[in-house]
Amino acid sequence: MPRLGWRIGALALLGGVLVPTVALAQAGFYVTPSLSFAEVYDDNLFFTASNPESDFISRFTPAIQAGYQSEPLTILGRYSFDAEVYADHPELNSPQVRQRASIDLNYLPTRHLTLSFNGGYFETQTPSELNVLTGLQVGRSRAHSLSFAPSLVYQFNPLTTGTGGYTFTRDEASGGVSTDTHAINLAFDRRFTPRDTGSLGYTFRDYVFGGSNSTADNETVTSHLLTLGWTREIIPLISVTLRAGPRFSQGSVEPDLYASIGYKLKSGELSLTYAKSQNTVIGQAGTINTDSVVASFRYEVVRLLQVSAGAGFFRNTQEGSEVKTYSLNLGASYPITAWLTLVGSYQFNYQQGALGSATATAGGPEQDISHNIVSVSLVATYPIRVH
Repeated sequence: MPRLGWRIGALALLGGVLVPTVALAQAGFYVTPSLSFAEVYDDNLFFTASNPESDFISRFTPAIQAGYQSEPLTILGRYSFDAEVYADHPELNSPQVRQRASIDLNYLPTRHLTLSFNGGYFETQTPSELNVLTGLQVGRSRAHSLSFAPSLVYQFNPLTTGTGGYTFTRDEASGGVSTDTHAINLAFDRRFTPRDTGSLGYTFRDYVFGGSNSTADNETVTSHLLTLGWTREIIPLISVTLRAGPRFSQGSVEPDLYASIGYKLKSGELSLTYAKSQNTVIGQAGTINTDSVVASFRYEVVRLLQVSAGAGFFRNTQEGSEVKTYSLNLGASYPITAWLTLVGSYQFNYQQGALGSATATAGGPEQDISHNIVSVSLVATYPIRVH
């Protein structure tokens, strides 16, 4: 592709103007600006079952990360946006296809107490990117998610830790339903042996649905979840986590399950996770039940060359309707220099069925749909220490 060649060359030339510096680890302020340029091929822009439309996309992503690090206090802020130009669909061109902003704060007033705050904002024209826990793919529309989550961790003694937190999330899609989620999380962890840790948890969630669909205005769903958990380090390289309990919601009782196994390789890691939980879908009213199996793999094949792979299966049900989604993600990265990295990725999604009113509210599918995305990008970074 000639277009890809000269654009990568242009970014490499731009990156060559930058003088790399070494990111220092001592206390103080630091700033890390970065530039990313990607060529993307998307074979189903609008995620439709029939007559899919494909295109080549040029994506430019400026980003900045700034923070402060000291012994009791750490602050980290990030912001980035994607500007995209489409070869055959100029009506989709936009200087801000996506915006991402986040802030993380950790404060240790004493050696036993940690106070944290996490906040984030994500705006996108591809709302499927917000359906992380369900894997659901939906059509193009403007969507955004806003969240903040204060929390605390207190170490009662070397073996017992208590955590508590509150999370608020607002998800909204253009022409769809907004969802406000309030969650309170409480947990206690106790190490019984050098390899075994048990946990007891309670989670309260309150979902409030509203927006353009008048039937969803002020609709509320609440749930209470009690869980028992256990983590076992089988050997130093292999650990297993199990967590389960009843979830009480709207007069019914459902099981909530989580199981994972992780294996640390010499130059990477491998994990397999199963989850059964209650979730929401961007732009749609009501909760759904999700069963998911996700496997991930990361490995340094040769020095500095990192490869990754991930596969997932998601089954979502709501009021007799069902959607099954299969996903595959492949990636590789190689640092050409200390400040310039070449990145490649491939994403595949295959979805069967429709979920309730998803088609009407969020552009969801009615038939089996496949989606492939291939991208190649160059990322230039410039870490700066500010004293």
